[in-house]
Amino acid sequence: MPDQHVEAESISGKDIKSLESSLETLWEKARRVSEMLVHVRETNAELLKRIETLESSDESLKRELAGKERELDLLRKEALRLQSNGSNFLTKEEKEALKARIKDLIIKINSRL
Repeated sequence: MPDQHVEAESISGKDIKSLESSLETLWEKARRVSEMLVHVRETNAELLKRIETLESSDESLKRELAGKERELDLLRKEALRLQSNGSNFLTKEEKEALKARIKDLIIKINSRL
């Protein structure tokens, strides 16, 4: 009987070593997963801030673009009104300046799109 008890203890000691090794490996994997999770959360927070900044910038640019489009529309209406009157209210230089301004606004609008 005593021989059976000693043999059981030695097998148990081997099993304990194997179990300790397995637990150590598992603990190391859990630590790495935890570190990766913290890194992913930090990256996610940074990306959310970047999205918020870009969305704010986008809204600002959309408002600016809408203002430029309104200004362009007013200039076109004014140019059409002056042309329809048949009067030469604008000098040649003023007409060229108006055309240049309209082209500039069109370029700005196109670059924003």
